[in-house]
Amino acid sequence: MVGTMQAWVESPLQLLGVLEHAGLEGAGIDAVARQPAGFASSPIVVHPRAGDAQLESTAATLHRLLERGEANESRRAPVAVDIALERRVMPAARFVDGGDWMLGDPFSGQVQARLARAVPRSLTLVDDGAITRHLAELLASGRPLLRPGAGLGHSPLVRFRRSLADRASRVLRDLAHDHRLEVTTYLTPDDPAVEQLRSIGARVRSHRCDVTRTMGHAAAAVPAGAVVVLGTAAVVDGAATAASHLDWVAEIARTRLVAYAPHRREPEWMLRTLRRIPRVHVLDVPVPIELALAATQRPLDIVSRPSTAIETLELVLRGTGSTVQLDPMKKVLA
Repeated sequence: MVGTMQAWVESPLQLLGVLEHAGLEGAGIDAVARQPAGFASSPIVVHPRAGDAQLESTAATLHRLLERGEANESRRAPVAVDIALERRVMPAARFVDGGDWMLGDPFSGQVQARLARAVPRSLTLVDDGAITRHLAELLASGRPLLRPGAGLGHSPLVRFRRSLADRASRVLRDLAHDHRLEVTTYLTPDDPAVEQLRSIGARVRSHRCDVTRTMGHAAAAVPAGAVVVLGTAAVVDGAATAASHLDWVAEIARTRLVAYAPHRREPEWMLRTLRRIPRVHVLDVPVPIELALAATQRPLDIVSRPSTAIETLELVLRGTGSTVQLDPMKKVLA
């Protein structure tokens, strides 16, 4: 495994981030599972976390696309994906002390537990959405790597998680100080978060979702004339009530056909309720919305609650004439 970077991803967007990083590097990728212990045929070996249906489906979909040669034909080197690995636990034998790591979520308990026992020679972070901005603030200030609202209370478990988060922050800051921390992000070079990361010594590179666009499904699942309404995890997370979200979708459907793209964490009972609303068509989209809509040949109208997807879709759909609306704002992607 000499010279191989080990990547651990826990969400579909993180997997896309690894692909975008590989596109910038011109590197090949293998997502490896159930392979011999010494298996490593590419510069980046991706280990997806098991248990997320959309992550597993996305990995399989990308593998099929690349295996048939239907994507990435114009890039410097093929992005070869061999999807076969599903692990519940971050494999310690791959993420060893002094190795080259790539991570999608430095707030992950599994990641922080591993960083408490092993320190990589180099570490590359890829986006897991707008939380990259929160990460930058914490690293710049030296605070523990805890998600917003986490770490409250004084129970033994909370204290333990805070200790892991504090250790992770110190490890990442030390790596950045030694110029061994790299971040690949969709955020623009002039974004304050990028400037914060660079201020502590991290190397930051911005991508424009070019690889995602080459693999896109071109909105094939979206009926003609429908407005795409993005699903949300806000109800599951307790940030919104189910009733308010359902009313919001129903209000849009009063005047237009709605193509509802579920969030990967929305429960089935919510989707069953949405299907009963007149003029609402719930899409069967087993991949992230960025991949589902990328490469569209027609302008799309998209409505969303506050979400990282607002920013990523602006990149994926630029130049298509599509619109992204977040009440009361509307942006045309000319």
